[in-house]
Amino acid sequence: MREFNPFLLRHLGIYYMLIASFYNACLGFLAKILSQNLHSFEIVFWRNLIGLFIVLLAIKKDKECDFLRGGHMWLLLFRGFIGVCGMAAFFYNIANAGLSMAFAFYKTAPIFTALIAGFFFAQKLRALSWFAILLGFVGFLLTAQPSGGFALTDIVGIIGGLCSGAALASVHELRKYYKANSIVLSYMIAGTLLMAVLLILGELYPKGSGLLKGVKFSFPNAYEWLLLALVALGGYYFQLYLTKAFAASKKAGIIASISYSDVIFAMIFGLFLGEALPNFIALCGIFVIALSGVLLAKQK
Repeated sequence: MREFNPFLLRHLGIYYMLIASFYNACLGFLAKILSQNLHSFEIVFWRNLIGLFIVLLAIKKDKECDFLRGGHMWLLLFRGFIGVCGMAAFFYNIANAGLSMAFAFYKTAPIFTALIAGFFFAQKLRALSWFAILLGFVGFLLTAQPSGGFALTDIVGIIGGLCSGAALASVHELRKYYKANSIVLSYMIAGTLLMAVLLILGELYPKGSGLLKGVKFSFPNAYEWLLLALVALGGYYFQLYLTKAFAASKKAGIIASISYSDVIFAMIFGLFLGEALPNFIALCGIFVIALSGVLLAKQK
């Protein structure tokens, strides 16, 4: 019988989380390369379309789906819509703000998850939770460093964090009524339809500004299909090892702290793409955001 290293077994959750973070950073790295030829909304559209077929195959294999029977359809639809908005904001910032900054803004999601869970789902917030939430916003300001106003990527980043936080809070509530595949299905359907609408608007109004600037529909070539498939695969393995990490560890706070390693991996990948490291103040802001997320995880 094969024997496993006791040290490895004791820290299995940490290793799984490091692997998950690496896959998440790989996903961002590939999305950054794709953004050179495809708009970020196109990437989200194709990623969700591929994911939709994967989820439908999984549902067909299980031969059970409570998508129409859970009784909370509006909340399910809300989760799908708001989750896609968060993902679209994340991919937009990957293309326009750089990998490390995009990941840093995305990591503000736990702050909004705590706020939404407290106000809408009656989960009590302790004094330390409120301190962590305030700390997270301080971290955002240090990272964004607004001088005379926020840049579009800063605004998109905080909206993305808000949307992702709302999606996570709604998933916590939806798990009482729906199976995981039904929740994921709502996300994939919403992502495919919403991004399709935005791509159509981009074709109808080619001179669009802001988030719609440069939005168009184009069929990926063979190389882009390969990268899109790898993005979908990276997303799958990220979710797989993320689940394994929390299942293998009794301390969510430790795993939450390790989850911020994807920002470090993103910085390294960014260097390969010729991106500069964030300045010292921004690095301090990223650390403060991570500290905020760890403190919030310890309160759960």
